[in-house]
Amino acid sequence: MSYIEVSDPSSVKRALQRTYVDYRLKHVLDSGPLIFVLPAVFNLMMLFADFANMHSQISWIIILSVRLIFTGLLFVLMFNSKKIRSFHAYSIIITLSEALYIGIFLCVFFLYSNPDYYIQTFGIITIILAVFLIPNRWTNMLILVGASGIAFLISAKIIMPGIDTMGYLAGAVYIAIDSALCAFFAWNRQKAQRHEYEVRQELSKLSSTDHLTQAMTRSKLEEEAERWMVFCRRQGLPLSLAFVDVDDLKTINDRDGHLVGDNVLTEIVIRMRSILRKSDIVSRWGGDEFIMLLPDSGLAKTVEISETIRQLIEKEPFASNISVTCSFGVVSMDTQLTFKTMIRSADELMYASKKLGKNRVEQI
Repeated sequence: MSYIEVSDPSSVKRALQRTYVDYRLKHVLDSGPLIFVLPAVFNLMMLFADFANMHSQISWIIILSVRLIFTGLLFVLMFNSKKIRSFHAYSIIITLSEALYIGIFLCVFFLYSNPDYYIQTFGIITIILAVFLIPNRWTNMLILVGASGIAFLISAKIIMPGIDTMGYLAGAVYIAIDSALCAFFAWNRQKAQRHEYEVRQELSKLSSTDHLTQAMTRSKLEEEAERWMVFCRRQGLPLSLAFVDVDDLKTINDRDGHLVGDNVLTEIVIRMRSILRKSDIVSRWGGDEFIMLLPDSGLAKTVEISETIRQLIEKEPFASNISVTCSFGVVSMDTQLTFKTMIRSADELMYASKKLGKNRVEQI
């Protein structure tokens, strides 16, 4: 029976991507209402330009109504932003909102009685800049900006057929340069954010994971145990803890070398995890001591699981045909026990197991 744990790079990458997009969503929503308020204010400010360039009262009323509706939509999104549960949903909302605003811009362009091509070109350049400043998927930004630039240039040809060719081409070049520069800097910004996130994740892993066995560190276990104890007590669920000590590890180190002893510790953690649930925790407490924390698991169930792990360690030889055993002490949480008193009780039970001949599971 093989217990070699193989890490699938693609699954690790997918898991990291899921956590990264969740991180991006939190980062975006933490910026508060500005992401919706600033576009709303800009949209209302454009009414001054609309009023100055429209001589038709009907056109002015239409644009006023459209801009007010769009501003109202932005405020609705702002007040409901905390309900957005995924970056994918956020990205769709932002992309559709930006597409709608670009549609309004082009609609206004058609309704202006005597539009100035250069002023409108500056307007679409400003919109392109805003699209790349508002956090979104880079591909969505690129598609939206490309479509808006092309739509504007086609609209300009339709609305102003007599436009100077050189001026028209100059505007197209400015739009293309603006789009390319914004796309480049947005790509690098997102790349830097992703790198920063990966570095933070790696630092977090190093601080919470034992470098040898990949089990949870002692300090991280204490943090997680307090959280699980509060949760289980609130929900009326059991929680149990097993103190595990490797029997005669010093003998293995002295006889076979510390490298073999290290491999034994690593393999024991792998075998533990092959039996435990994903919600269960394995922590390296000391040199050859481990703690298993099992939320929603009573004393009898934890003893049964510990016995299964004990037999698995005893019956399946380790590398170089080394035989290894472990001693267990199992306790269950009650209303009086704290995490420290649970550890103390489980430690005493583990030592009782040692005195009774080792390779045993003792319980309260």
